[in-house]
Amino acid sequence: MALSACEVSGAPILLKTVDSTLRGHVSAEIAAAFHASGRSGLVFAPAFPAAGRTTVDGMQLVHNVPVHLSDYGKDPVHPARTARLAELVPSHATNTVILNASTQDELDAQVAGIEAPSEQFWVGSPGLALALAKRLGQASEDTVIPAYAGPALVVIGSANPVSHRQAAALHSEEAVVLIAPPGRMDESAAVLADLADRANAQLRVREFGILIATGGDTMEAILDRTGTISFALLGETEPGFPIGSARIASRDVLVGMKAGGFGGDEALRRAVRRLSKQFKAMSK
Repeated sequence: MALSACEVSGAPILLKTVDSTLRGHVSAEIAAAFHASGRSGLVFAPAFPAAGRTTVDGMQLVHNVPVHLSDYGKDPVHPARTARLAELVPSHATNTVILNASTQDELDAQVAGIEAPSEQFWVGSPGLALALAKRLGQASEDTVIPAYAGPALVVIGSANPVSHRQAAALHSEEAVVLIAPPGRMDESAAVLADLADRANAQLRVREFGILIATGGDTMEAILDRTGTISFALLGETEPGFPIGSARIASRDVLVGMKAGGFGGDEALRRAVRRLSKQFKAMSK
């Protein structure tokens, strides 16, 4: 359901999420959302230190490399075109603060020091969301992710080399079905449609308890293809790797979505093993 500009501007706190690697239509989205917000100031803080995304002197870095010079600058669909945050700020946002942060503690401290948070339009990634939750006293403890029996279906839909190394680490895992494109995703629309069709076919014939996808577009395509319109967010296995629960093919399924470049080579393997241990423990 779309919200009106009045409903948006009336919210006590407004946070516009953006990709921590600055992919997508970041500038246009910020401009439109800030215009609708009715706020007097804009705070831009896309740093996500827990995932290696930091901001130094107004430049967005990925593991100390300017984002447009990293693998994210080569993304075949939405490449990062600049690391300089000032270039993404709309011209009509004259009262803008860009936050530099190399650690979450630094980001927390800066967010805590900004006066009148309800008068700001906040723009950032999960690092900023966490800092705001702490500022507002709404940060919660880690939740226990419930468990569902069944094997894991893992779908690789990201062109990032990190995802493909993570997929390679899964080949020796039992009770894992891996779906991945044959090569790099040069024709993304066709590849995503094929991945979604293959995932849907698997979900219809096998009782998977876990569905994990790399890349937001990949998960969106799968959920659309399976007719899934909602899911409940439960927590995360590690920073940048959220887990939810959805009703797919008439059963409850744990749904995990990881951005293509997040995590080390063992991230997918750790997630599968963690979730598998949970449903095995509950089935005893």
